[in-house]
Amino acid sequence: MYEIGKDLYTETGWEVLKRSYEAAQAITEGSNFMIGNGFMGYRGTFAQDGKDEYAACIVTDTWDKADGKWEELSTVPNALFTELTVNGERFGVSEQAEDFERKLDLKNALTASTVTGQLSDGTTVTLSEEKFASYHKKHTVFMSYTFTTSKDAEIELKTGIDFDVWSINGDHLQNHKPFTHPDGSGVSCTTVSYEDEVTVVETCKLSVSADEKPYQFTDGMGRTLTFKTEAGKPVTLVKSMTIYSGNDVNYPKDEALLEARKLGSYDEEKTAHEKEWSRLWSMYDVIIQNQVIDQVALRFNIYHAIIATPVHKSLPIGARGLSCQAYQGAAFWDQEIYNMPMYLYSNPEIARNILTYRYHTLDGARRKAKRLGYDGAYYAWISGKTGDELCPDFFFKDVLSGRDIRNHFNDWQIHISPDIAYAVKKYHDVTGDDAFMHEYGAEMIFEIARFLSSHAVYKPLKKQYEFMRVQGPDEYHENVDNNAFTNYQAHFTLKAALDLLANLDQDVIARISDKINIKAEEQELWQDMIDSLYIPEPDENGIIEQFDGYHALETIIPAKKVTERLIREDEYYGYPNGVTVFTQCIKQADLIQLFVLHPQLFDRSIVEQNYDFYEPRTLHFSSLSPSSYAIVAAQIDKVEEAYKNFRKSVMIDLLNTNEAVSGGTFIGGIHTAANGASWQMVVNGFGGVSTSNGKLHLSPGLPEAWSGYAFNVQIQGETVHVNVTKEQVSLTKATDSPSELTVNIYGRDKSLSEKTTVINR
Repeated sequence: MYEIGKDLYTETGWEVLKRSYEAAQAITEGSNFMIGNGFMGYRGTFAQDGKDEYAACIVTDTWDKADGKWEELSTVPNALFTELTVNGERFGVSEQAEDFERKLDLKNALTASTVTGQLSDGTTVTLSEEKFASYHKKHTVFMSYTFTTSKDAEIELKTGIDFDVWSINGDHLQNHKPFTHPDGSGVSCTTVSYEDEVTVVETCKLSVSADEKPYQFTDGMGRTLTFKTEAGKPVTLVKSMTIYSGNDVNYPKDEALLEARKLGSYDEEKTAHEKEWSRLWSMYDVIIQNQVIDQVALRFNIYHAIIATPVHKSLPIGARGLSCQAYQGAAFWDQEIYNMPMYLYSNPEIARNILTYRYHTLDGARRKAKRLGYDGAYYAWISGKTGDELCPDFFFKDVLSGRDIRNHFNDWQIHISPDIAYAVKKYHDVTGDDAFMHEYGAEMIFEIARFLSSHAVYKPLKKQYEFMRVQGPDEYHENVDNNAFTNYQAHFTLKAALDLLANLDQDVIARISDKINIKAEEQELWQDMIDSLYIPEPDENGIIEQFDGYHALETIIPAKKVTERLIREDEYYGYPNGVTVFTQCIKQADLIQLFVLHPQLFDRSIVEQNYDFYEPRTLHFSSLSPSSYAIVAAQIDKVEEAYKNFRKSVMIDLLNTNEAVSGGTFIGGIHTAANGASWQMVVNGFGGVSTSNGKLHLSPGLPEAWSGYAFNVQIQGETVHVNVTKEQVSLTKATDSPSELTVNIYGRDKSLSEKTTVINR
């Protein structure tokens, strides 16, 4: 048994175990022990739990604005609700239990718990639950609920559908219409804002005979099952919960009932689900040798990255996945920059789906640009189904004055658009998927270039273009000019646009131009911007200034000293009047993020100097930050420093290290971008994996704590298994294809003509 943290353990590196129950940890553990499949996220609560214990099932494509401000995903009625009474005494998970264990089985994507306790009459009861959100049938979640008693006992089971579930910003479902069917019950309801229908259908099967009576409660419906149990003989209740919405199908009630009728037995469905997860792990698993804690932490993060990603259709990866409604179940730049790389190098079809979502929301980006007075595509900072901006003008509250803070995430953080263009170009570079570029990608890049050229300001006296009043990845410093990360990303996008115009088939260009009318004068402007856009260069000390005037701000090192200036712990640190605004203290990796995306752009000495300069000025108050510093540290052979940031990043959710409330706004839940970045830290960081012009580059390093690691990576349709030890790196092609694959390893090209190639370190 290996200890991860307080009361957290693993046995094999494939599970997370908790040996004590703490009611105060319900929010955190409900997220950590959740199950999901990209369509739904069922929180890691217990069958007995209700809204006070944060029980909820969050479902994709159910956006609603119940409170008139926050448009977020809906939490649907809970059809797994079950309450056990033994000899007139309620029994379940509690802090008074004699024995308790819960488990998140990462290998099979199951959550389970067992609790044992003694009743006042001396009867000992053991209750076990197991749940999984099927990856085989993504609209259904299953539960097996088994208990035994040490003596013959009178049993009462109440089980049904609880309508009153946890929701952050209002009750999104109304007009509940209960119904029954031969194997259980169901309910249809509608969202408040859009009147989309959502149906939940329950099935219920008990392993023994029982008297059954229907019962209604204030916010739900169900049945009471009464029977006698024999000492030591287990009784099992199996339930399923099938969910469809009007955004999935035309007749959600009919589809939910049809699927519920066709379900196999619990064991059959579990076997099919586990087979799917075996396939997923064969693509995404990263094996760490000789460090079980790191192994389980990494798998925990990869698991959560997978279950947060919709694959049934093109929808966003939420910043908190489907663990709760924080950040509205919507996409940020995180989606392309932190979540997509794992799919890009492991399962490119999913990366394609992520970018297809951005194409489907291109009209929303156009609408935003037009509303703000620009041309082209300005993507939403918080993007839901349509791509229209979901980020409210007032996101945080000044807790000192009680007044709302006008943040400008939704109109100044323009780097979101070139970040998406970067992801499109990177996808094509890794996959060679010309069809995607022809059908979707080129149009996106052209429209983003159009937006950038309409946003830039030309300074005649300086003879250069600049980006004024923007906000980079460091969200504490708004209203800045020439954020270096933004300017470099914009320059990359403009070059990509002109490269496409020069190299795409003329029929493709003509078709796109007929649609969006690319004018010759626009192309001339893009070229002029490439030639004359202000690109902050390293100064005499090799430092690239994060934005104009950054060096003139107050230096506070280490950055966390700035927290001593807080009047209240829950103050918002950033713009317009937080304690960091007039200092060099930054929230997260900003300029450093440039080196993550463009590892070959600068000499190593420049990367080292900027890393050493910005790291002590970084607060790492974003879950995105440690992973970025880990990847860059690995690039410059600061392997042990990279390892420290790796450990910090992979433990963010497991050990609950980040705040759940900032500036009066709940931002808890699973940190999906950090989950995705966990894979990147090993593969792109320690493994040194990157691509340039369709060629795979590697420069593996190895932390002292590990004896080796292994992963798969795809390039141009070829899968290569990479195994790194202290002595050597072996590269094994997945197929016996006679075609050669050339990779660059440690700066030298190497032809992989054999199935396995070994390079000494």
